[in-house]
Amino acid sequence: MKKNILWALGAVAFALAMPSLAQDDAKAEMGEKIYTTYCYTCHGENLVNSGQSFDLRKLKVTERPRFENSVQNGKGQMPPWKGVITEKDMDFIWAYIRTKANDR
Repeated sequence: MKKNILWALGAVAFALAMPSLAQDDAKAEMGEKIYTTYCYTCHGENLVNSGQSFDLRKLKVTERPRFENSVQNGKGQMPPWKGVITEKDMDFIWAYIRTKANDR
């Protein structure tokens, strides 16, 4: 009986997590589309360009403020995207970046 209860609790926990996982996948998918529109040209396929742009896969989960600042205000050769890329768009792009991150 104890095994059945533990199994049932595990099944409930998994079921509760599923919508969140589906939402994360949907956010990352939308982020990839936005990335392709605004970022791909400089940052390249899979978030890295062999040229001069920053390898976005190196962004750590704790570096979200750095990401937002660079997107909004620009950095080096990167232009500012304030007023073009919305906060919601940045959430989507960040979700996409996190799916490819080196620190996962």
